[in-house]
Amino acid sequence: MEIKISISSRAGRATAKGIYTGKETIVKVGGTISEDFAEHIQGGKKAKSYRDNLEYVNNNGVIIKDCVFSSPSTAAQFVTGRSTNGYEAWKVDGKKSLGEFLKEEGLR
Repeated sequence: MEIKISISSRAGRATAKGIYTGKETIVKVGGTISEDFAEHIQGGKKAKSYRDNLEYVNNNGVIIKDCVFSSPSTAAQFVTGRSTNGYEAWKVDGKKSLGEFLKEEGLR
């Protein structure tokens, strides 16, 4: 299963596309991450490690290498810099939340 997903922060400064496989969430090259990052968030170590690695994110906050996460929430935290429910934040076709889509398809 590969579901194309997208995310955008409230202010629209952080935006990314990805793929949800059921086992992992892949944030694809070309998106941008928010400037700020809440250090206290759960799952933050993995998100922060990608954010701080110039092989994955350049100095302008542009994702330059795919980033793989074990959960959609950690992937969303990586992009938005905030504690985020990935099943709500990631959208399918830009409209429906990932969680809603998975329920409708009988996958969650």
